[in-house]
This record gives sequence, structure tokens and C-alpha cells, in this order.
Amino acid sequence: MKIDPYNHKERYLAWRKGAENGIQGLSKENSDIILLYLDDMQKGINIGAGSSRGPRGFNRLNSLKNKLQFFARKFIERGINAITNINED
Repeated sequence: MKIDPYNHKERYLAWRKGAENGIQGLSKENSDIILLYLDDMQKGINIGAGSSRGPRGFNRLNSLKNKLQFFARKFIERGINAITNINED
């Protein structure tokens, strides 16, 4: 059994339970996309070809969660309300 001194597992699962109806402060579309991506990472689905197989750890999931929420909020500040509408411009 791995030791989790920073309680990554408990923090992620508590956040996930609170985000069942969507991530607060984000649009429904962006929230759904982020939650689906985190589900895939938790299961180890759709990872890069060069990455090791298997599910991501809870510390990685917390890190991804924080980064994705940060970028989604920055996009909203720039007037992009749906992540899927982002282009090179």
C-alpha cells in the first residue's frame, strides 16, 4: 500500500463528489469536457502513445484538475465560453 502523506486521494475524491453536477464557475459544456477527460485519465484511457499505460495517480489527477480549471477560467476572461471553439487565432 502506498503512503499518501498529502491526502491526494481524499482531496480528489471529495472534489469529484462536489463536481457531480458540474464544476462551479465554468459553463456546462466546459465542465462536462473537463470531467470526461479526468474520467479517462483516472481509467487510463486515451493517453499518449509515449506514456506508460494504466490509470494516472491521484496526485496527477489533482494537478490536471487544477490546470484545466485555470485555463478554462482564463479562456472565459478572453471571451471564449466553449473550449471546443478555440483555434490558432
